[in-house]
Amino acid sequence: MQAHSVEEPGSKLKHQMLPKRHTDVLQARPTWANLRPHMSGLIQPTFAAYTLLRLFEACNDRVYLGEMYVRVKRYHDWLAQNRDFDGDGLLTIISPFESGMDWKPSYDLVLGYTERMTPDKLYWNKLFWKGVDVDLCNFLAGYDLKKIRQRARFLVKDVAFNVIYAQDLAAMQTLAQIVGDGDASAYKRRRQQVQQSVMDMMYDEVDAAFYDLHEPGSRRLRTRTPTIFFPLALDSVSDACANAVLQRHFSGYAEFDIPYPLPSVAPDDSSFHPGESPFIWRGPTWAFPNWFLYHAFKRHGFDTQAQYLKNALAAAIKQSGFREYYNPYRGEGYGANDFTWSGLLIDMD
Repeated sequence: MQAHSVEEPGSKLKHQMLPKRHTDVLQARPTWANLRPHMSGLIQPTFAAYTLLRLFEACNDRVYLGEMYVRVKRYHDWLAQNRDFDGDGLLTIISPFESGMDWKPSYDLVLGYTERMTPDKLYWNKLFWKGVDVDLCNFLAGYDLKKIRQRARFLVKDVAFNVIYAQDLAAMQTLAQIVGDGDASAYKRRRQQVQQSVMDMMYDEVDAAFYDLHEPGSRRLRTRTPTIFFPLALDSVSDACANAVLQRHFSGYAEFDIPYPLPSVAPDDSSFHPGESPFIWRGPTWAFPNWFLYHAFKRHGFDTQAQYLKNALAAAIKQSGFREYYNPYRGEGYGANDFTWSGLLIDMD
């Protein structure tokens, strides 16, 4: 499945899906037209404003900017009105598949998957059906967000999702100023609230890590994935905090310091599976975290660590080509061939 935005009344942006499994129909609203769905009821991490700003900086096309800004603004307003369930600025995802990191091990507890091990087969295991159960519950609720929130089958405030959201709000603030929209200050306030909530609610000082939150109750999901580093992209995170996170989890012989970082979960976690599996994001290295954290590390002056991530991705691509993900020990490529986002390497300068 690929997802770009969201199909919601009034949002005017759509979340495109390319179904691979029969159960993917449960990710769309229950209508006759959606028996063969093209659009789902899910969202994904929003890079819409960031992308529009980068495009404008490259081509300076104000006509295109004006056309697209209205749509992106409407989408951001929809997110703030409909996915900030608790008024803390943080967006809540209602399915593992909204995070972009589908089978992220930190969700195991939320799903009720206590075994934690990563299965080899897609259908014949509890993990798959626990995920399907979430989609089924949302489907039976008609993707009505009020009902979904009340049933609380899967409510997570994901670290990466919200850090990306904060960065997109910063882009929205800049775009609003460029087009002369008076809402620039509103996007600034939203971003500041998100950043404060990330620090106050997600950061564990003892563990020196940022954790996803399970709602209701804002319970920290203490599984170490690369998203424990993602808030280092925020200007609200101090250098001292950033240094504490890196020293604990990345430098020297820490759990993420392996030949082809960053593995999608710490190697000493029971869910870790470094090879190819239908349950992705449970061990192998992906290009996106390396790209994102390259820039986050550079922001705090950790140039050596940033270059390490760039070199690791370059080495994996040189060995195995542009693949979907890589073995974190050997650099062996898995999943799709000629996978576009491994090309993020060219944006790591």
